[in-house]
Amino acid sequence: MLYVSWDPILIGISFLVAFIASFVALDSAGKVMSSEPWIAMFWRVAGGATLGMGIWSMHFVGMLAMKIPMMMHYDLPLTILSFLVALLAATLTINIAVSNNPLSKKRLLLATLLLSTGVVAMHNLGMAAMMGFVTIYWNVARIVLSIVIAFFSAGAALWLAFSLRQNTHSVFINRVFAAFVMGVSICVVHYTGMSAATFSSDGSGIIVRSNALHLMSAGVGELGLSLWVATTTLVIFGIMLFISMIDSQLRTSRLTNSLRQLNQQLEKQAYYDALTGLANRIQLDLLLENCLNRAKDEQTTFALIYMDLDRFKLVNDAWGHHIGDRLLVAVATRLSACLSQKMSLARLGGDEFMLLVPDTSEAEIETLIRRMVTTIQHPFYELSHVINVSLSAGVSYFPEHGKTAHELKLKADTAMYSVKQEGRNGWAVYHTAMAQKTAEAPLFLQDLSQALSRNQFELWYQPQYTAPGHTLCGFEALLRWRHPQHGILLPGVFLPLLEKTGLIISVGHWVIDAACRQLHHWNNQGFTQLKLAINLSPTQFEQHDIYDLIADSLARYHIDPAQLTLEVTENTALKNIDRSVQLLNRFSQLGITVAIDDFGTGYSNMLMLKKLPATELKIDKSFVKDIRDNSRNVKIVSTIIDIAHSMNMHVVAEGIETQEQHALLTHLGCSYMQGFLFARPLPVEKISALLHQKTFALSLECSESSQKKPA
Repeated sequence: MLYVSWDPILIGISFLVAFIASFVALDSAGKVMSSEPWIAMFWRVAGGATLGMGIWSMHFVGMLAMKIPMMMHYDLPLTILSFLVALLAATLTINIAVSNNPLSKKRLLLATLLLSTGVVAMHNLGMAAMMGFVTIYWNVARIVLSIVIAFFSAGAALWLAFSLRQNTHSVFINRVFAAFVMGVSICVVHYTGMSAATFSSDGSGIIVRSNALHLMSAGVGELGLSLWVATTTLVIFGIMLFISMIDSQLRTSRLTNSLRQLNQQLEKQAYYDALTGLANRIQLDLLLENCLNRAKDEQTTFALIYMDLDRFKLVNDAWGHHIGDRLLVAVATRLSACLSQKMSLARLGGDEFMLLVPDTSEAEIETLIRRMVTTIQHPFYELSHVINVSLSAGVSYFPEHGKTAHELKLKADTAMYSVKQEGRNGWAVYHTAMAQKTAEAPLFLQDLSQALSRNQFELWYQPQYTAPGHTLCGFEALLRWRHPQHGILLPGVFLPLLEKTGLIISVGHWVIDAACRQLHHWNNQGFTQLKLAINLSPTQFEQHDIYDLIADSLARYHIDPAQLTLEVTENTALKNIDRSVQLLNRFSQLGITVAIDDFGTGYSNMLMLKKLPATELKIDKSFVKDIRDNSRNVKIVSTIIDIAHSMNMHVVAEGIETQEQHALLTHLGCSYMQGFLFARPLPVEKISALLHQKTFALSLECSESSQKKPA
């Protein structure tokens, strides 16, 4: 028997070769799903070729690490064949693993069989390529052991690389770990196989010297093989690493450009109305504050005009919202044609408009409003429909009717409603007698202040479904007020008053407690996989003890924090970024899911959003409403989803009302969906049927159809 020794440096180098090859191959495979088809094909082939090269190189470096007391040569055809086997097996493995996402058990098994078979076959061919005056005796048990190790280690490495990586935020770390496991598995298979071989120089292994010399002269010597392997490996790995670095730089550049374009689009979306292109409420408030400060400094007068279309609801009811939207665009165009450059027109929402006229006089305002009222009286022609609407407007002046933005808006609004009550289609300047018509407001506020003590608040629940599986995964808790005279009131009617008066603090405490109590009840019924989302108002979010309040409620009702989702609007989260990061980190560490709500309606700064420890992004329903295959919103939503996925965030789309919206958002990659298409918000007593239904059926039962709107 020949004495065999091992060079530890070359053993280490062999592992390093296997590890680098595995990492480069997995990195290439990771680029497949996010690349264009022809580029994806390059990464498929390049990843497989790199892994095959690494397996082959590791084997022959390992062979060089084995020191026996005679010179060895290697048969060239068998050496090349072993290289081709490794190349083919690795390429097929990578292509099977990345052919679909996620990696199924069937494809994992097939890829494992291919890779392990390729490694074992390449090893045996490499051993068979050895030429020398030796006889090799094989230990069958260790050969079988090396095959078993090859199968299970290859399966573990592929599972780590192509399955677990889909469910973790640490993609890079997981890829390094998977490459480490794959490198170890390749080395273990090789050295276990090598340990199964015993070398002998006895007579049975000796061939005629002249014939031996003839055969060895046709082979490749150890020195030649080492140069060949080292040169080829370094060149291939160097090229692949260089290409990968260039690709990463290009991807980073594209992502930066996408972020910049998205921020520009979202900034415009934040300050301008998406339908008409006019300023929105946020932009108008900024303009109004600037005008107010300038008027105070210069002692000038300006006017604020509140306008509302008459009978606009009838247009939507008769011809549909698409006709209503076209009408609003036409109205905005006509109104804008009446204005001068110094004036600012804004759409507040629905059919409400507001006009700011700096440095003006009553005579100018009278002429202007008469012209606007007259131009709106002319018929509109939209998609073969003749539409007749009119305009009601109210005017307030600074400083006569108020010295703050709130006072001026309130009095212009009061004047406009006075016109509505007196027959519409006209205009009026605010005067004190109009204030008496709003005498019911204090009574409404009094009712609101007593609603909590009278147990008039309720939580209704809107289901959320996975996409595209349509599995019921949870609910969003929504606040309702069961008013004794007005019926069920939606938050838009009373929530601003709760915020303004500070009542939101006590009502918010009740919401958190009621939501956790209900979640505890569902858990006791066996529905322990449900998640429940609750909204935190800006005032609640700023409470110093909000974390303790929520943590105490979870502990009191024995709720797994992972079942709770806290929704915070982007304006709220980005208002005080340092405090938000600190607070949301505490929630995340507790296990609570953090979601950014109403995305696209506020600051909309994706670069700032990256700092927040949020795992969900809720696309505002204003984007969903007008989304179509050829609409501008599709590009915006698609970009938001791509960037959110790059930050490992799930995307929730709300306000889904049509099958077209549902199909399009599913195709774009939304993780969860909610909206009237699936179900309207339901009182708790109607939830039981949904819980047993499990998956969504297109049921448009209107749970709130009988609710009354506030007077």
